[in-house]
Formats: sequence, C-alpha cells, structure tokens
Amino acid sequence: MTPLRLLGVGVDLATDAGERIDGRPVDAVAVSTLTAAVDRIDADVDIDGVVTASDLPDGDGIALLRAVRDRSPDLPVVVVAEAGSEQLASDAIAAGVTDYVPRSADVDLGARIADAITSSPATTDPVRTAFPDLGFVVDTEGNLVEVLAGPTAETYLPADPAALSGRHLVEALSDPAGVVLAEATRRVLETGTERTVEFELSTPSGTEWFDARVAPAGGRAVVVARRVTDRKRERRALERQQAHLSQAQEVARIGSWYRHYSSSELWWSEMVYDIFGRSPAAGPPTHETFLSAVHPDDRDDVTDRLEAALDGEPYDVEHRILVDGETRWVRERAEFSFNDEGDPIEAVGIVHDITDRKEYERRLETTNERLDVLHRIARHDIRNRMNVVLGCAAELRRVPVSGSASVRLVERIETAAEELLDIGRQLRDADRVVTTDPDRQPVDVAALVSDLVDEFAADAPDVTWYTAVPDSLGARATPTLAVALANIVENAVEHNEGDRQRVAVVVTARDDDHLEIRVVDDGPGIPPVERELLVGDRERTQVAHSSGLGLWLTRWIVANAGGTLDINVGRHGGTVVTVDLPRVDADALQRHG
Repeated sequence: MTPLRLLGVGVDLATDAGERIDGRPVDAVAVSTLTAAVDRIDADVDIDGVVTASDLPDGDGIALLRAVRDRSPDLPVVVVAEAGSEQLASDAIAAGVTDYVPRSADVDLGARIADAITSSPATTDPVRTAFPDLGFVVDTEGNLVEVLAGPTAETYLPADPAALSGRHLVEALSDPAGVVLAEATRRVLETGTERTVEFELSTPSGTEWFDARVAPAGGRAVVVARRVTDRKRERRALERQQAHLSQAQEVARIGSWYRHYSSSELWWSEMVYDIFGRSPAAGPPTHETFLSAVHPDDRDDVTDRLEAALDGEPYDVEHRILVDGETRWVRERAEFSFNDEGDPIEAVGIVHDITDRKEYERRLETTNERLDVLHRIARHDIRNRMNVVLGCAAELRRVPVSGSASVRLVERIETAAEELLDIGRQLRDADRVVTTDPDRQPVDVAALVSDLVDEFAADAPDVTWYTAVPDSLGARATPTLAVALANIVENAVEHNEGDRQRVAVVVTARDDDHLEIRVVDDGPGIPPVERELLVGDRERTQVAHSSGLGLWLTRWIVANAGGTLDINVGRHGGTVVTVDLPRVDADALQRHG
C-alpha cells in the first residue's frame, strides 16, 4: 500500500498523527522552520499533506499556509495551535486552511489530521467542529457563502448551516445580529482592514452574545465568532454592582481608597476625588496629594495616626481638609495587611464626608449654649422686674400714700411692665435666632445702617452723630441683622453720659473680602466681665446677670451670619462695638435686590 507522505513542520507526526492513517502507512518528513518547509514543498511534488505548528522559529503557520496555497491550492494543510484564539482561527480560515486544531480543544488530534488529509480538498467539515463557536464566509453583496459551526454551536443558529448558505446576512440572522455583521463585513471589504464587533443573536434557547472578528480574505469577508454570553452577564452584573456601589457612596458621601506600599500606588474611588475636590484628570493621587489637602492644624495628628497604624494600631480618625479654601470634615477608617516581617503590604480604607454631621453638632452645641444663656438672663431680668412690681404693689396696699408718692409707685410699676414687655420682645427675637436655621443672603449693610441712624437721630435729638457710611456696601447675612445693628445703636444712645452725647458710626470695606461696622459712644463702657462673656472669653456657666438680652442676641445674629462681634473700651472712654461680616460684591447685591 502506497504510504502517505506528510510534511511535519514544528510538530511530531509520530506522536500527533500515528504511524498509519486510514490504513495507509505514514511516511513523515520533519522540518522545524518555515524556510525549510517551503524549500521541501518546492523540491518534493509528491507530498500528500502538511501539518504545521502555528508558531515557527522564522515565521508562523499562517505564513506557511499562504505559501502552500500560492503553490498548491488543493494540498491539505492542518494548523496545530498550542492555544486557540479568534484572530488565529480567522487568519487560518481566511488563508484557506483545511483544518485548524487548538491542542487545548477536547478533540482527537490524530483523527482530525487523518480526516483532513484523506477528505476532499474543498471540505470544511473539520473546521466546523474546531474553534470558534461560529464562522461565516460573506461575499461582497453581504450573502453567506459558507456557514461554519460545530455540533454544539449549530444550536445557536436559526436554521441548519447548509440552509443558511446563499442567504443575505440580514435575512438569515435575526436583527440586530444580521444588521451588525452586514455593516461590519461591508466596511471590512471597503477598507481592507479587520474589525472586531459584538452582536446579540436570538436563538431557540434565548438571547446569546458573541464577540466576532471580521477579516478580508480574497475578496470575501471571514467572520469568526465566540460565544461570550456568560462573560457578558457577569460583566453586566458587575457593572450593576459597581453602579449600586457608586450610588450608595454618593448618597452616603463615602468613598473608598487602596494603597499598595511596595509600588507606592494609591487609588481613589470617584467619590474620594469628589470629597477632596480633585479631578481624576489631574493625575493619579499620591500620599503627598492627600497630606497637602489635610488642614495644617490636623496634619501632624493624621501623620501620627498613620504611623501608629503601620505598627498595628487601628486607623480611625476624624480630621479637617481644605477644598477650594473651604474647610470640610472627614472620617477615615482603614485596614492594613502585613507580611511575615511586619512590613505593610497594602491598605484598604474609606473616607466619609461628615461635614454635615459636624455642622449639625456645632449648631446643636450653639443652640444649647444659647438656650442656657436665655434661661439664665431671662430668669434674672424677669425676677428683678417682678420684684419691683410686687414691692410697689405691697407698698400701695400697706399704707396710704400721698398723691405724688402714689404716682411714683404707679410709674415704677408701669416702667417695670414696659421692661417686661421689652424682655418678651427680645425673647421672641432670640427664639427666632436660636431655633431657625441661618438663611444667609446679600444685605446692603450701608443702606441698613443709614436708615437706623436716621431713625435713632430723630428720636434722640440731643445726640451728636458722626457717620462715615458709603452709599452701598453688601454683606452676606441673615434677615435678623437689622435687629442686631439696632441693638448696638440703641445701646450707644442709651448709655451716653455728660452734657454732650456723641455717637459715631463707621462702615468700611476691608481688603480681605470682609466689611466692618464700628459704633462708638461716650458712655461708661461695658463691664469687663460682661464683655468677656459676650465675646466668648468666659465660660457661659459663669453667666449670672447681664445688662439684658440685647447684646447676647446681637452676638448670636452676627455668628449666624458668619461674622464676629468685638466689644472694647475706647481710647478716651466709652464703648467701641465692632462687627465683622463677610462681604459680597455689587453684582450679587444687585441680583438679590
């Protein structure tokens, strides 16, 4: 029996094909390079088939396949790949391979080689059962010249492969698969360049997803597709999880970070970038990037806590950061992993924006402080006035009094009653300040001060007024600012002494985007203890009494506006009250007005 002469290129035919094929002995000729194989084919016209490895020292099996097809279009050629891929399969089919067999495939390699060598040169049945899942040869009109599918892959098709041949892609395959592949093959044939596409195919068992590589091949297009449904579902599930995680982080204002110590790699989630006011486009973050954002007053503490964490201590710290000049609060927690020598490997942590919580705690503490002051002062002032009323009433009841004495007692009762009414008004204003969230808005402070001065000047004609107020100057404050400024001016008028009573009111714009309101009087000056209480230099637990709620209310209103209140004795006596407020520009004032 005539032996089969097989050329083995980079393969061991004795192992891969055996000693006999279809009952015929195998006469194996072995070479190891593409060049040697081409020389052998040129010199030996009696070769019955070629079995080549996909990787060769001086080229690859596809290049050898093309060289064989240039010399002998019908000579069987089998390409054996160590590891299959869509690209390699597509290239082999496009070059006219008889069979393409990945060693990783669960197939009988010897039987596949035997089938390829002994079958008709035009057969493609072996390719149908090889990688990939689906394959199509498409002409320039978009018609299916050939449909390639293994036994399992055939279940993905709407009909038998033979029945689909000759039909247009759009007609043969369901939308959108047919439309996507028709467009891809058209562009590949127009440009002569390969393309990779993803398409969705409706099958009898449901929707399947495929990745396809489309390549030109002798005036036609070859499509090699791999089923990726499971990978697609896993990717979608992961994307949903990531979307839910991102949404949860956004709602809770919590971001995550990762640090790898040997590489110094630091990774931030999108929310961490947002919390720190940094754009991912600015480049990857570093440890120095993080520390530069930490508030200078907290930087040493954060560094110490990080170093302690590297020694095994828990890392759970609250600190401030600076974002575009604004102070924000964050809480950081992290877990560190170490090698056997105790060196850090990596750290995984979270950053929680707790600015709102800190602001709530501050407001709660401020409210409690103010309620405590209200309680102490109101109790003291109301008790004093009621003692006056009760004392005068008892005197009237105890003994008959003359007409003038009776009038004086009644006047004292009336004065005490009016003061009680005034305390009630101040308590109402204080309640608004204590229990209402600050609503800061642009206020024309210059116009407000001018109106107050005109009002008080009309009621106090004996006072000499000195004013330096611009036509317009705005601050960001609460609507109750008018109450605070009225209290300051009223105190300046009421506490003047001497024959010549003077009050000076000055409003100026500073260079640091703040404005200053200064009210100066000729009065006796505020007692040092009360001044310390009002400006915050003395604990509120030491509040015993005060000249009234007015200045306390003023302090709270100014604080709600983000400003400060200072009270001092003038160089020549009297009291100097200074209010500092954040300024707004004229455009903001005009837009609001």
